Amino acid sequence: MALIVACNPFALGGAFARFELPLIPAILALSAAYYILQGLRWYFLLRDIGAGISIGDSILLNIAGQATTFLPLGELTRAVFASEASADVEFGEVVATVTVQELIFMLILILIAVPGVLSIHRALPILIVALCGIALVMVLLLVPPCFHLVHRLVERTPVLRRFTGQVDHLRQETVVLLQRPDTLGWSVLSLAGAGVSVTLFWLVVRGVGGDLSWPVTSFVLAASYVAGAISLIPGGIGAAEASVVGLLVLSGVDPAAAIAAALLQRIADKGFATLMGFIAYAIARRRFHLSGLSALRPSQPVPPAPASLEPVGV
Repeated sequence: MALIVACNPFALGGAFARFELPLIPAILALSAAYYILQGLRWYFLLRDIGAGISIGDSILLNIAGQATTFLPLGELTRAVFASEASADVEFGEVVATVTVQELIFMLILILIAVPGVLSIHRALPILIVALCGIALVMVLLLVPPCFHLVHRLVERTPVLRRFTGQVDHLRQETVVLLQRPDTLGWSVLSLAGAGVSVTLFWLVVRGVGGDLSWPVTSFVLAASYVAGAISLIPGGIGAAEASVVGLLVLSGVDPAAAIAAALLQRIADKGFATLMGFIAYAIARRRFHLSGLSALRPSQPVPPAPASLEPVGV
């Protein structure tokens, strides 16, 4: 809303009016393709933890989870659904698959944005900060002394201490998944998903009259993804759009067109995904008798694994 107020309404209306309507089917198809690829990638991670969920059901549950994208902890909805749909796995194990998938996707998105960063020299610090952020998360997960600091912090926080067991279990399962060779191998699907999401955004920018190269568009999208993630706002609402507008303007796009592109990209991605999510949830609820987020319960701390069972290098 602040973006709309800050812009000349007539200029913004003109940017929307100029949008090339024939691009809409391709944009929506790319949006659907992204979540199908995300669900397919998730299937292989679920398989690694022993979840008896088919490829089709993994895609269905992944799309159903998008129905709560804009709610607090909405990203965990698909993990709740999968843990209910498969009696073979616990919630913490499924959350680990979501964590690994999102970390790898963000890393890939940032890496494919490197050529775009090199064409905008002032953007290099943003790339460095993003890579350092991912590196910090990896260190906290993979280096025991660092994770112990996180563990003690969670134990001493009144609200979070109830979830100590889930945090421990999440770290344990995440490390195991990250050390599996096929986790990296099947990340080619995450690479395909990143390519699809950048192409979707590129079409949106072109639709409002923006003339950006694919590499520069990939950088703008990657930066907005990181901004939304570190903002801790559900769905990254506001932070992602603000970064998109700022970087598009920096790249030479008209401010009104930049705002229109940011809003249309949000509608084409999360808005369309939310609509698909409600439809998929209606199907999945009947199929698996889902109870939704009420399934999320704090658990007791998970005892440390014996030394012989600790993952190599942890």
